[in-house]
Amino acid sequence: MTNDNQSPPLPWYKDGLKFKCTGCGKCCTGTKGLVFVTEDEIKGMAAFLNITSELFKRKYLKIRNNRYVLVEKKSLTVFGEFDCIFLKDKKCEVYGERPLQCRTYPWWPENLTSKESFALAALECEGISDDAPIVTLQEITKHLD
Repeated sequence: MTNDNQSPPLPWYKDGLKFKCTGCGKCCTGTKGLVFVTEDEIKGMAAFLNITSELFKRKYLKIRNNRYVLVEKKSLTVFGEFDCIFLKDKKCEVYGERPLQCRTYPWWPENLTSKESFALAALECEGISDDAPIVTLQEITKHLD
């Protein structure tokens, strides 16, 4: 029997996790992936680039599973890999208006299922490091909502 007033158990990362984005761009390149975008994000990125939403859609989006996704370009540095269309010189050209999916990395549910899954994410992300500051559970949770 459980008590209805009982709080759910705290996650394994209850004491926080070490992370600080280094701006390396590694999360914006690699194997093919999908970055889903909403209408509001499209409007924000279009305004950031000083173009119309319609032009943004024609230039930078494709439709997958009835949703908008950012197009990718073949990597100029690694054969068989792909870069986000907005990755230039290892920097995001729309950083101030990047999609939620990008803003919440590495706090994706699949990276937080276990210590091992977060350690696997660290193999790709140099910002997950013992040298990085601790991000609190409260801050991580904000990205999960």
